[in-house]
Amino acid sequence: MGDTMMTPAPDVQDAYAEAPPIAREVAALLKLRRELGDGRPSYYPPASVNEVREVVLREAALLDRLALTDSEATGDAVKAAVELREFDTRQGHGPSATFEGVVPPYADQWRDDPRGYARQEYQHWLMVPPWKPALPTAPAGEAGA
Repeated sequence: MGDTMMTPAPDVQDAYAEAPPIAREVAALLKLRRELGDGRPSYYPPASVNEVREVVLREAALLDRLALTDSEATGDAVKAAVELREFDTRQGHGPSATFEGVVPPYADQWRDDPRGYARQEYQHWLMVPPWKPALPTAPAGEAGA
């Protein structure tokens, strides 16, 4: 699958400009994993694809951020970014797609830059968080009806 036009991944400063401090992100990720893991109450439905993806995405971004200051984390950062890319590729496109950035996970450019894909997706996730969905506008003539 050839790319007709490459859109570069966001640079590190842009991708993580709005990210919480690493310690806070670690705590949030541990809490999220606990809520979605074996300790999830039996009366809760199983974790959704989007909940699982949030963990995979946030882990990839966290490991990428750690690798920026600790080269020993680079291998883990690449592995987590590849996992995110593969997760999103499996979901495909259309209504079941989980990727949200401009360049899809199966684009050739991410083969050599999986961490760039993680940055693209994390930046988008921070800017358009799933917990703040955009409300559809009312069709013309129905305002206030």
